[in-house]
Amino acid sequence: MCGVEVFPQGFAVVCNAGLMKGFNMIADIGNGTMNVMQIIDGRPLEKSLVTDKFGVSICIKEIQNELSKSAGENIPEIMIEPILINGLQGRNDVTAKTVERIATRYTEDILKRFVDYGYKKNLIYLYVIGGGGCLLRYYSDIASKGNVTFIEDICANAKGYEYLAMQKHHRQAM
Repeated sequence: MCGVEVFPQGFAVVCNAGLMKGFNMIADIGNGTMNVMQIIDGRPLEKSLVTDKFGVSICIKEIQNELSKSAGENIPEIMIEPILINGLQGRNDVTAKTVERIATRYTEDILKRFVDYGYKKNLIYLYVIGGGGCLLRYYSDIASKGNVTFIEDICANAKGYEYLAMQKHHRQAM
């Protein structure tokens, strides 16, 4: 293969957002993994890059197990996802309360892992990417912090990779 570029996941999303002054952390929370990286003054700290197998699928499976116990039947993922993506939206039935309890516990675990990876809520600006950002927005208080940005564009990583590749190509052409 020729002409292949490799960039760290997550960093690509914010690389074209301008210079990231000070201490920053990117958390890309997907279905299977969570990728975390620190960036200081626009430079990624390679040693800080962590891939943790603590994706949203873990939360969904816990919810499915709990709901299956109480309902006596398997609950498909597609019935749980809208509550995770959009929050409770005024619902207070048994299913919504179960989702809320488990999603809240899951987000608490995510925030503990952020701290393990160097996050200090009053000192580090946090960028949250990926579907797991919905859970943090609706089932934790981190969204109310002034130093957190949720990147909702589902194509953000692809756009960032394209930007990085174009920047590299432009530098090589000079």
